[in-house]
Amino acid sequence: MTRFGGQVALVTGGASGLGLAVGRRLASEGAHIVLVDWDERGLQLAASEIAQLGGGAVKSLRGDVSEPATATAAVDLAKTAFGRLDIVFNNAGIDPLRARSVTETEVGDWERVMDVNVKSAFLMSRAAIPLMRDGGGGAIVNTASIAGLKAAEDETVYSVSKAAMVSLTHAIALDFAADGIRANCVCPGFMEMVMTDRRRDLTEAQQAARGAGAAARVPLGRQGTYEEVAKAVLFLAGPDASYITGVALVVDGGLLLK
Repeated sequence: MTRFGGQVALVTGGASGLGLAVGRRLASEGAHIVLVDWDERGLQLAASEIAQLGGGAVKSLRGDVSEPATATAAVDLAKTAFGRLDIVFNNAGIDPLRARSVTETEVGDWERVMDVNVKSAFLMSRAAIPLMRDGGGGAIVNTASIAGLKAAEDETVYSVSKAAMVSLTHAIALDFAADGIRANCVCPGFMEMVMTDRRRDLTEAQQAARGAGAAARVPLGRQGTYEEVAKAVLFLAGPDASYITGVALVVDGGLLLK
């Protein structure tokens, strides 16, 4: 028996990075997957890659996760295609390079980051919880960040959005424990690549410099990989974490200690 055999998982931001890594791992361990992302081409490639693993089946939905209609459509797809929903991984997020301190952040950027990083998780959880409850419970895992526990310099709205994700996780854990629904979040530090929206604004040399600087700051001496963080997500979503809810699991190579 595989760890997630027969279960159904919904993954936002599933076309690349951590979302794709989690989708791959869940499918390889037997879960059926619903991938949601705005990037249509990336979504097609991700769905094809996961389907070739030969584990659970995969469906995909292109949409803006900050829109209520996307959350409704994603949950409806899970119900129509698979009849249930056991896991929600709220992973979609952005971190615009131009959004820095309070005085250097445009109102539109503030609103967009909060919409994509926080509102999307609220919308997806709100849509998913009734179906999860009907199935006897499940697990919600949110992607927060160590920036949500200790503000990152010159990343004000990103830090605020991730602190909100930690608080949202706590609220869901409290409100739906009686329904058998657990809610936890993972708090990564530096990962192997900058976020997708940032990569568009950084040259390869700047990205390499960022990686070298990150490795120098992290006590374990390197950035984390998507696979390492994905393993933490699957732990929180899986049976080994059956008595864990409301936790912000730090996966940062010791960076938060400094």
